[in-house]
Amino acid sequence: MLRVGLIGCGNIGLRGHLPVYARIPEAELVAVCDIVEERVQEAARLSGATPYTDYRELLEREDIQMVDICLPTDLHSRAAIDAIEAGKHVLCEKPMAHTLEAAEAMIKAVRRNGVKLMIGQVRRFDHRYAAIKAQIDAGDVGEPVFIRRAERQFLPFPPEAWHWNPKRGGGVILDIGVHITDMFRWFFGEDPTEVYAVARSVRENARIAGSFDHAMITCKFPGGKVGFAEISWAYPQGFGGALYAHLDIVGTEGKISYSEKDTNPMLIYTQDKGHQLPRYFRFMSTTEYAFEEEIRHFARCILEDKEPAVSIEDAYAALEIALAAQRSAENGEPVELGRR
Repeated sequence: MLRVGLIGCGNIGLRGHLPVYARIPEAELVAVCDIVEERVQEAARLSGATPYTDYRELLEREDIQMVDICLPTDLHSRAAIDAIEAGKHVLCEKPMAHTLEAAEAMIKAVRRNGVKLMIGQVRRFDHRYAAIKAQIDAGDVGEPVFIRRAERQFLPFPPEAWHWNPKRGGGVILDIGVHITDMFRWFFGEDPTEVYAVARSVRENARIAGSFDHAMITCKFPGGKVGFAEISWAYPQGFGGALYAHLDIVGTEGKISYSEKDTNPMLIYTQDKGHQLPRYFRFMSTTEYAFEEEIRHFARCILEDKEPAVSIEDAYAALEIALAAQRSAENGEPVELGRR
């Protein structure tokens, strides 16, 4: 069994990652860290782990083999490199980093120290998308030539939250878009050659922060294949659930269409409250068990010395495409992507 330290006890860390360690036999959560005292104490209460407010103290523990990083995007690289230099294996939330330079520094640290690093592109561990990928690989719809993905919600965080800050969270393109750029590569099985994006700052929070909260992204792939994405934090509050996301895959011999209605599979209507869509998962973007599959997979990779399903090259490529879409949206021009 691995002994694990969790760094970052915010929304994803506390609600997505922390509960997993009580359910898997491969890893035990022994330390939690957050700069906000009340958050880390809550995490310690829920897990029984030792609390820290300085992650460097956590990294000094020789009994910890794996670190799980759930920090704001701009802090990923520094914390991951410090953990890697301390000889820890690292699972880090997506996106890999906030810049390509920061991501490259993480890769160099991994190669210097011989530990494992996996970025949490959690859709790859969601049974729904894994099943769709299996259908594509089996040739059920022939060769995929067009993929359309929509992910739309109302970001509930206050204006001072790091997600809105273009230098910290990167806005909607980096935060949600990196899920979709990875999905396009995963489903098509190759890298895009060009990215073009149109984006807007719709809500006041986005306008104040100077970030985008609604974007349309087109990724061109070899042979005329296309991936098209709509990503948004600007839809009305309560819009999500059954209307949150949709996926179409058009192949040369058929089509796959999937709408995430299983997030809210029940509709309740009463005269006093109107319609209600009960939430069955905490996160609209994925299911709780996908985090469990992701963390269990990475723990087994460490224990059995195997390569993670999401390589650092995969994570870097997803980040590169998302950042290219960001530049395209800012400049109004397509961005060409070269071969790595």
